[in-house]
Amino acid sequence: MLQVREFLLKLCLCPGLSPISRWRLWNTAEKERSFNNISLLIERSGISIRAQNALLNKWESFELQEKVQLNMKQSYITIVDNEYPKQLSEIFCPPLVLFYRGDISLLNTQCLAVVGARQMTSYGSATLKGLLPVVVKHGITIVSGLAAGVDGLSHQITLERQGKTIGVVGCGLDQVYPRNHQALQEAVVQKGLVISEYGLGEAPVAFHFPEQNTKAR
Repeated sequence: MLQVREFLLKLCLCPGLSPISRWRLWNTAEKERSFNNISLLIERSGISIRAQNALLNKWESFELQEKVQLNMKQSYITIVDNEYPKQLSEIFCPPLVLFYRGDISLLNTQCLAVVGARQMTSYGSATLKGLLPVVVKHGITIVSGLAAGVDGLSHQITLERQGKTIGVVGCGLDQVYPRNHQALQEAVVQKGLVISEYGLGEAPVAFHFPEQNTKAR
């Protein structure tokens, strides 16, 4: 199991691979029970030429070795671990690794995802304040993205009602986006859970957020 977890972590952190390429490589490695033979994985996984070149150039690089050593110091679960939520494993191209801070058991509770506009309207605010307290009262965990607007207010309302909440962020867990949500993110860590599929140091770049919203749902 240790070898498999380390392979998944390295695969997750390897630069130049798309989520689909990572998923295909993992499926091939699992099927072949081979986690060291990169040539075999490339040959049988059907990944693109671009992904093949990224794997060949980066897999044994000092840069990737450093990233793996750094991220092994933080808490993470992989798709082969019991803590990994079954519902998430059944989506298209699920994340192979989830880094986390907080109560990992919340991943296996009954959840409701709330994803909304950054520029929240007064109607949106009033709707959340009317609906979420009822949901929280029934012990349902609120999942959102810790972003500005609807996401942030969803976490705030849940925390004020002593509810359970999970923040799914589109950057490394050593980053905060937006910056003025640092206190909110830390509160979610202390009283709930913050997770990410991105390693330490990964910035909140634009293409991460559609992926983040998909995983939150």
